Amino acid sequence: MAVALPYTRRVSRFPSLPLCGSAALSLALGACATTDVKVWNLEQLHDGDTRHRYQAALQSDTGYFLRHQLLGIFQGAGVQAVAEKDLEAVEDPAGECLGNLIELQDRARGETEPDPRHVEWFARIAVEDTSRLSRERAVLALEEMGGRLPVGLPARLGMDQKPAGPEELAPVLEELVRTVRGLVETRAGAAEKVGQSCAAVRALDLDLAAGRRALRAATELERLAVSGDAPSAELRDLVRHLESLCVRRALAAALEDKDEIVRAAAIRGVARTGGARAFDVVLYDRLRQETSTRPLRALLEVIAEQGLPKPEPGGAKPAHSAEDWIASIQVIAVQHPEGELRVRAMRTLQVVAAPELKSLREEDWYAWGMARKAAANQPATAPASRPAGQAGTPP
Repeated sequence: MAVALPYTRRVSRFPSLPLCGSAALSLALGACATTDVKVWNLEQLHDGDTRHRYQAALQSDTGYFLRHQLLGIFQGAGVQAVAEKDLEAVEDPAGECLGNLIELQDRARGETEPDPRHVEWFARIAVEDTSRLSRERAVLALEEMGGRLPVGLPARLGMDQKPAGPEELAPVLEELVRTVRGLVETRAGAAEKVGQSCAAVRALDLDLAAGRRALRAATELERLAVSGDAPSAELRDLVRHLESLCVRRALAAALEDKDEIVRAAAIRGVARTGGARAFDVVLYDRLRQETSTRPLRALLEVIAEQGLPKPEPGGAKPAHSAEDWIASIQVIAVQHPEGELRVRAMRTLQVVAAPELKSLREEDWYAWGMARKAAANQPATAPASRPAGQAGTPP
């Protein structure tokens, strides 16, 4: 018996085209599968607090092309407004959101540089969406995009830092708008003022929500400057700084997510984007604190793949020695209640410390650890004394 699956109709309120025009139009539609439609759908599926909407004006690739690109040529920006009649019932907004995230991630892989709008949305969904599958997918996308950005150590604001609120952020962004307008209008000294305004944004303590707002504003202003033949290196650097900030804040929050599949994805994201220091500091703490299966499995896998942290040329010494890591992994190999993780930890130790030990028995790895500890604690053997009068020995 066939089962009728629920689906959401995509907005397509356009008259049918004559047959002679369909062939010509099909050529244009071949290139309409862009990322823009996925960003549009994500905006329609979420309210200002990232809650799912059960009525939305979702669009297909073809519908988006017709409405926003083809009709936009003749009717201007007004065609993008959503009217009440455009809204359709969405039976599964969480599923629609996940589907759009997957397609957005897939289409964004072909871009040489991350699109700031994609960074903004993935960071938002990774932390605020109510669906754990959507949060996991967004974190996985940030991992990919973060590989093309100088992300660094994932971090939230410190306990002694107060995030910049709207009353602090708004005037700084307003000043940035004024200086960019002056740049486009080729006013004297405008370039220097843009640099000062960008520095003022960087100086703020921004949490993820404020960072996203600043990123959206900076992105639109950069596009305005480029379209006005007045590109600004300072503005471009600000956009990149805010992208990295959003990825760092989102990954730091995802490491503390209530669901283990999101934490596991965040561990992989930190390992790929954070560099040696993030691996050494952040992931070591997770190895000592984490108790759930999926995050621990992810930790052991990335350790086996990347090896233990090593000093970077000319860099600081790792905060945790190889012995610290090995001892922590051995505890999992010998004591963890889940057999799968014990075996995973043993295989990780085989890669990073003991390739000669092929056993998957806890008692063998316990004995190996005890022997290793005894060898480390054994004092160095003093050289044998020589009889008086021999060469090199004082009488």
